[in-house]
Amino acid sequence: MYRSKLFFRLFSMLTLVVALFSSAIYLFSVPLIKEAAYEIELNASRTILDNVFELASKIHVNLETHRKLALDWHKRQLRNILDLVTSYIDYIESRAERGEITPEEARRMIFEGLRTFKYGNSDYIWVTDYNSVLLSHPDPAFQGRDVSEILDHNGQRLLARIVDIARSQGDGWYTYPWSNPRRGEGNGEKVSYFKNFPKLGVVIGTGVYLDDIDEEVTRRKEEAIRDLRQALRNIRIAKTGYVYIFDSSNRMLIHPNANIEERDFAALKNPATGRPINEELKESIGTDKPVFYMWDKPSDPNNYAYEKISWVRHFDGFDWYIASSVYVEELRRSSETLANRILFIAVAVMVLAVSLGYWAARRLVDPLNRLADTARRVRGGDLEAQSGVVRDDEIGTLATTFDDMIRRLRDNIASLDSRVRARTADLEDSNRRLQDAVQAQMRAQGELAEIEGRQRLILDAIPASVAYLDRERRLRFVNRQWATLTGQPKTAQLGRRLASVLGTAVYCPIAEQVEAAYRGADISFEHLFQPGPGESVVAKVTLIPEHGPGGRTIGLFVLAIDRTAEKETERQLMEVQRLKAVGQLAGGLAHDFNNLLSVILGNLSAAQEKFAGVEGLDTYLEPAARAGRRGADITSRLLAFARRQPLRPIAVEVCAVIRDMAVLLNRSFPASISIIVPPEDQRCWILADPNQLENALINLAFNARDAMARGGILRIDVTPRDVTAPLAYDEAVAPGAYAEVRVEDTGSGFAADALPRAFEPFFTTKDHGSGLGLSMVYGFVKQSGGYIRLDSEPGAGSRVLLLLPRTEQPADHALALPRPSPGAAIQPGELALLVEDDADVRQVVRGHLMGLGYAVLEAASAGEALDLVEAVEGISLVLSDVVMPGPLNGVELARRVRDAHPAIQVVLMSGLPVDEDGHGGVPVLQKPFSRQVLIETLRPMPHTPAQEAPRTTDCKIGTDP
Repeated sequence: MYRSKLFFRLFSMLTLVVALFSSAIYLFSVPLIKEAAYEIELNASRTILDNVFELASKIHVNLETHRKLALDWHKRQLRNILDLVTSYIDYIESRAERGEITPEEARRMIFEGLRTFKYGNSDYIWVTDYNSVLLSHPDPAFQGRDVSEILDHNGQRLLARIVDIARSQGDGWYTYPWSNPRRGEGNGEKVSYFKNFPKLGVVIGTGVYLDDIDEEVTRRKEEAIRDLRQALRNIRIAKTGYVYIFDSSNRMLIHPNANIEERDFAALKNPATGRPINEELKESIGTDKPVFYMWDKPSDPNNYAYEKISWVRHFDGFDWYIASSVYVEELRRSSETLANRILFIAVAVMVLAVSLGYWAARRLVDPLNRLADTARRVRGGDLEAQSGVVRDDEIGTLATTFDDMIRRLRDNIASLDSRVRARTADLEDSNRRLQDAVQAQMRAQGELAEIEGRQRLILDAIPASVAYLDRERRLRFVNRQWATLTGQPKTAQLGRRLASVLGTAVYCPIAEQVEAAYRGADISFEHLFQPGPGESVVAKVTLIPEHGPGGRTIGLFVLAIDRTAEKETERQLMEVQRLKAVGQLAGGLAHDFNNLLSVILGNLSAAQEKFAGVEGLDTYLEPAARAGRRGADITSRLLAFARRQPLRPIAVEVCAVIRDMAVLLNRSFPASISIIVPPEDQRCWILADPNQLENALINLAFNARDAMARGGILRIDVTPRDVTAPLAYDEAVAPGAYAEVRVEDTGSGFAADALPRAFEPFFTTKDHGSGLGLSMVYGFVKQSGGYIRLDSEPGAGSRVLLLLPRTEQPADHALALPRPSPGAAIQPGELALLVEDDADVRQVVRGHLMGLGYAVLEAASAGEALDLVEAVEGISLVLSDVVMPGPLNGVELARRVRDAHPAIQVVLMSGLPVDEDGHGGVPVLQKPFSRQVLIETLRPMPHTPAQEAPRTTDCKIGTDP
């Protein structure tokens, strides 16, 4: 039995306070907490119901927003289609105005082209005259039909109404009923955009079916319901409560029990009232009161003795009823559980508090008792005890003992002083000797630190990474370059193993070399380090073992030299050499391909002239001729990539070229794409061929347009650059004055695997296209003495940088071009000598010459042609190929004929490009050529630079540039 007055008093008081406090907490808080917990659970079920209602509202708003955005997008697309149709009609009409085709043929080509044009979801373009006769329609049932009797929703004549709007306003929108061929019989709802073309006397339009848009919205609604169903199945109120949804027809749409979904909710009745539960739920809407009904439990089926509570809200957007359901006892169960837990906690706290009080009292009293015992020992002669004050309990005994101890200590102070003084003298002497030793050691450490600092400064300054490993493969020294190479501070590496510093991915490939070096071998190899995310360094690593007594390896020196720049230079050189090899191959193929195209286009042209009266034949010949001319354009692009395209570099104001080009691009680009060009006051002169420069920029602009299907920004800037240091382009940039032309877009960009092949001929990421756009740009830049770079990331747009030689602004007179003199007319019966080694090409050119009234002699080689010139009199024209078999080519033949017979007109032809001045002043026909080009070359007409015919090419709506 523990006996202590102080302990008994303290422990009794603590026990009484804890008991009273615990009882008060339980009596005053538990009833209130139980009621609050029930209200919280009840409000939680309403909150979940409100959240589901808000979720349904957001779904409805998103569906309505999507439908409006989809309709707006389709309307913008309809405008873009008609803008494209307008450009197509302007192109056909411009050909008719130049006399290339008749007005009747132009009108036919327009209507036939529009009838076959399809886009989107098999949508089409229709054309009607002012009398409601459909002149162009893809459906044979409507082609050429008078549809003036078709009525709209208001009983008005549909086409007449559209024609009136178009003629009065120029263009417009109209919504009307029209059969959707993709949905079978019955009328659908369609919205059309149309424009008036008074020059043709027609109205052209195109449209989109609204039920296609509604179908997409309905599909999204069904997807949203599926997602909502999955979400509601995972929501629980209390333990088994849930949320369900039924519609105004009492069909259960969403329920955690899949067997109840799609059933008639009206069949479920409240056992307490006998009324359908759905009616009671609907009646409670707006009253802010729940519905109570009796139901069974899964654990007790068919026993409808358990009360449930439901809240319901009506969502007007979908005409849904969203309700919650939970057992009342589950809502109260949490409050009962909480009350029981509080009671348990109160009892536990009381027991714990009493235990802690007992422990605290003992902890306070026991030391006092021990001190009292100690004081009694001090009173008996123990000088290690302590003192206290006088009281009537244990502390009083302690105080008396401490006083006696102090008196005894005073008696011993004198003897202690003498001994302390003697000991102090000994300590002072020892301290002086110790200070001398410390100073000597500090001087040695200073000298050593100075030597070590110089060594570290030298090792940190050398352009190599240096480290030292001990026998345990731990780093004992690293310099600054090594810390940069590994991407970690020096202090963080010392004492760690090399594998831990480099990481498993970097260390494992070199583990075998490290072990070989520890076996005594000098090792050198190249390795890839990664200092940080996205960084990589290629280093040449040398491992040098340090040998100790007996030749045993006690450490390893590591020397790493950065070779990343050297590797990148090697890669760029290999890429340039590869593109040059591809260019040489492309140039060789172009010559033979032009010969083939000469035969094809020549025979097609002759067939069109000879069989012009055959009805329908031109329908087959004209597409073949267009394909042939397209092939000629492809060979021209191949020659541009091969750097064999003839260039006429002059001083060009590149900013003006870009601004003029932007005017044309704005007409063919959709309104969703913005084009930003240099301001009017910016000028920069470069040395380049203006036509090839414009072609290159147009190719880049059209590529950017295709990459921005949903709109974006195309920015073309020009910046003067004076290069004095290396720049990152396709190859090393020579120092000099350049103009940097930057073409940027915000489109889809290049994939990582497509970017390295972007400049290769015939490589394309488009569904349709030749893949020669960027390769032609590459060839033009390299042939112009410039450099090119392509930067792109998927989804982040692309940027093409052209670095072209810069020049000074020329004087005005330096831009004038000479005017050729007029030639004489061709006299029928003149004798021409045709020199061509390819029999098929010779046959085609012979037909052209004979059609011009020439009598034609033929030769298959330059030597044979020289013999005929000397043997036959009256030859007025020699037309020869440049590339010929035998010792003489066409150029040498032309020189000899002009030297011996100056009166004979000499013209060359070639499948490879040459300068406009020809070979030594001899005009050259570029294969393939037409009869009209042959006439203009043989008998050129006077013209000025402003009268030069614009270059044209066959095009079709939707083809690649």
